[in-house]
Amino acid sequence: MSRTIEQLAHDIVDAYYARAGDGRLLVGIAGPPGCGKSTIANPLTQHINSILQSPHETAQAERSTSAVCVSLDGWHYTLAELDAMEDPVYAHRWRGAAFTFNQSEYQKFLEELKTPSHPDTPATIPFSTFDHAIKNPVLSPTPITSSDRIILIEGLYTLLDIPDWKVCSDMMDFKIWVDVDEETARRRLIKRNFEAGITADLESCAERVDAVDMKNGDFVRAHTTEPTHVFVSVDGQMY
Repeated sequence: MSRTIEQLAHDIVDAYYARAGDGRLLVGIAGPPGCGKSTIANPLTQHINSILQSPHETAQAERSTSAVCVSLDGWHYTLAELDAMEDPVYAHRWRGAAFTFNQSEYQKFLEELKTPSHPDTPATIPFSTFDHAIKNPVLSPTPITSSDRIILIEGLYTLLDIPDWKVCSDMMDFKIWVDVDEETARRRLIKRNFEAGITADLESCAERVDAVDMKNGDFVRAHTTEPTHVFVSVDGQMY
């Protein structure tokens, strides 16, 4: 793990303990397709938990505290919901674009996360993950619990500045943007999509990446709110 990510983990933990009120601290991680969001999100979550579970932090904590990483992919509309749209062929072709995500349900999830604890607060907050085998969201077997106080959310649209989505990005306490050069992203996406069986051959996979994923990347770059931190993916490393 780079020193930069290590320091960011410490900054996030410090901000959590310094926050006003009892709401959770939210960390949004965004970037174009193929930039390596999970390459930051997963080790960052692990390092935050290592800090939270250290003897020093455990001694000063008022309660058991942990960090959890959630993917925005869990708010994809289902295949059936795409079928019910005005132009289902267009919706399926552009699956992965912002309009193919259930923004309103995602916003409700964030609002629940931000709600301070009180006697009527639910003990857990359910959320969905994306099952690539069935190409649909499924309910996560491990919901957010009362001890999960730092929530990292990674996805293309977590920092969008367009109407509706901006309400969600404004709820993020840390806004992390992950960038990458377009050719590296394209190469990663073709490999990933082909291995996932999205298309039957590499040629059609490349066509889909150029027609959909790269355009989604252009959209995200043009409509992202000001980040608090920026990382650049170079040769599999984050700087």
